[in-house]
Amino acid sequence: MRKVLFSDLQPGYVIAEDVTKNSIILLSEGTVLTAHDIQQLKNYSIKMVYVYDEDDFQMDKDIKIIFKEIPPVVEKQKYESWTNQFEKVKDITKLNENSEELNTLVKDIYSTFVEEENIVLNLFHAIGDEALTAHSINTAIISSIISVNLKMPYVFTFQLLKASLLHDIGYSFLGERVINDYEDLENKTVKSHLISGYKAMKNFKDNISKEAIDAILEHHERYDGKGIFMRLSGERINPLVRILQVGDAYDSMIESGKNPYEAISFLLKQSGKMFDPYYVSTFFSITGLYPTGTTVLLNNNKKAIVVKKGRATVFPVVEMDGERIETGSETGIFIKEVLKGE
Repeated sequence: MRKVLFSDLQPGYVIAEDVTKNSIILLSEGTVLTAHDIQQLKNYSIKMVYVYDEDDFQMDKDIKIIFKEIPPVVEKQKYESWTNQFEKVKDITKLNENSEELNTLVKDIYSTFVEEENIVLNLFHAIGDEALTAHSINTAIISSIISVNLKMPYVFTFQLLKASLLHDIGYSFLGERVINDYEDLENKTVKSHLISGYKAMKNFKDNISKEAIDAILEHHERYDGKGIFMRLSGERINPLVRILQVGDAYDSMIESGKNPYEAISFLLKQSGKMFDPYYVSTFFSITGLYPTGTTVLLNNNKKAIVVKKGRATVFPVVEMDGERIETGSETGIFIKEVLKGE
């Protein structure tokens, strides 16, 4: 890592150590700086920060969970095996000969969540070359959770998870990635990753499936019809796409440094615009208003972290002073505000 003066900061730098002011975390380690983040640092008179450089990416490729106090959604060993499998899938020179690696990965993800209840959605993330792989797997995890919750047929979920894993594969060919790409549809790189991904994979439709490959090109259509290229709207967009878009956007926001509350709030605000409201509401019923990892201030003025959804979507279970408490009228503990800088 290296120390960078505020005057030298640029969007795209990755924070290497939490940036704090008066014991409040302004930006967490792993945050990819945006212009808004830099303005926030200026407002708080931050003089310098530590950022990762290329050598850090080469030396440390381990996947990490952002919310260390909470168990991950799957064991790290299993997640790392999925990562290794997907790295093989991305080698398209071998994909035409044998797509079994992709099928095995899809089956394993599905079987992991098919009987899971009370999901604690604490996803792994990565920095550098591993980031696209982690994002693809996280999108598939969220898609699987939504599909299982809706009791979708296995044959549908099987294709959905293929589409979720492959949706951003175009970025691996470009060597450049836009994380919050659903917000910047005019960006040339965003448009290019759809085209390059689809062109590279279209010859594999017989091995993988037409629906999954078409989803690569279509996953930036919007529910209101204002997306890229085809301007499809509503139910004219394949349901595979409408589900994976929810996981794609949620994980991208977390990866870019937003907290879980901000991520779910964005999905709710864009429901019926960018995203299918039915699938957003399904995901909301799983996460609640305050998803796992959200840091909150309680009505007793103590800070706590949300560890899982409670019996009601607005009253989660929080950890306060090492004790787990379900917020709500029974305990008299309520969320006063979300600490958005954490």
